[in-house]
Amino acid sequence: MTTVDIEKAIQIYKEASTSTLSMMEYIILLLNELHKNIEQCEKAFAQEDIIERDRTIRKAQDILFEIMTTTDQETDHSVRLMTLYIHMNQCLVKTQLTKQPDLLPHIADITVQLIASWQVSKQVTRRRTFTTNQL
Repeated sequence: MTTVDIEKAIQIYKEASTSTLSMMEYIILLLNELHKNIEQCEKAFAQEDIIERDRTIRKAQDILFEIMTTTDQETDHSVRLMTLYIHMNQCLVKTQLTKQPDLLPHIADITVQLIASWQVSKQVTRRRTFTTNQL
């Protein structure tokens, strides 16, 4: 196999993996990716790498927008989550405009808390789904 074939196979695998995820798993995946980008952005600020800084901020915003599209606006919880996602995006915009990394730890903290909350929710849902009175 050539390198191109391997890269194509990896891409197909990634697409198949993400298309079979539950919505909770998909959100957790996106939040983990968001956290990774925030960390990369902090490093880019420390290294004064303007191109990487701007790229990671844009990618973090794209991830947030994707998360926002998955949010159901019918419940109070979802509305609160959307408000939090908007706040995180505003922090990224302010970071981009001011060229100051001050808000990145704040966004990272929120992201870590969201990941933990979604993982707990996933466990509770799984327990509820797979628990039976038959045993």
